[in-house]
Amino acid sequence: MSIVRLQRDTTAEDGRRVFEYREAWLEPDASVFTVHHGRVGHPGTVGDQPVSGEEEGRELLAAFLAQGLEEGYVEADPAGFDVVEVGLRLRGRAPTDIERRHAEALRQELTHQLAWRGLGEVTDVADGDGELVLTVRTPHAAKAGTEVPAAARRAHGVQPNKVTVRTVSRGGGPAAGSAGADTAEERN
Repeated sequence: MSIVRLQRDTTAEDGRRVFEYREAWLEPDASVFTVHHGRVGHPGTVGDQPVSGEEEGRELLAAFLAQGLEEGYVEADPAGFDVVEVGLRLRGRAPTDIERRHAEALRQELTHQLAWRGLGEVTDVADGDGELVLTVRTPHAAKAGTEVPAAARRAHGVQPNKVTVRTVSRGGGPAAGSAGADTAEERN
């Protein structure tokens, strides 16, 4: 699937920070061009447009990118995103098959929860010491962290009280006041 992600960080007239996103993609069968936009951390607005084929879809993606750049948006750079780890505590030191299925359910719910709010996505699931660790790349760590409990409640088989959130780095560097994951901010 071809996707273009844009973001814009501005200050409103009243002095509030306004962090917006726009994204557009062409469905794999090249039949629908979709635009999704809104304020980061809030459910966005979606619009679909049927297209005659891949060539028309690519032209729309190029026009979407050009218009966004003209309006002050920049292409989202995941390398500059914050990194948040979501830990799913295990019963023992190594995960069981059922715990892996629960982690997959949490990954799917969390990706859904974050993506429709312009908050990034889960990029990896790895074994940790007594936990499975989901790595999230996000433009806004605090807002992404607040979405984790809702995703945990909806993920089949996941007990929300076994889920923790740690900000590992901000914008590609270490999180403020932390030397790494061991001392990172933690929320239940």
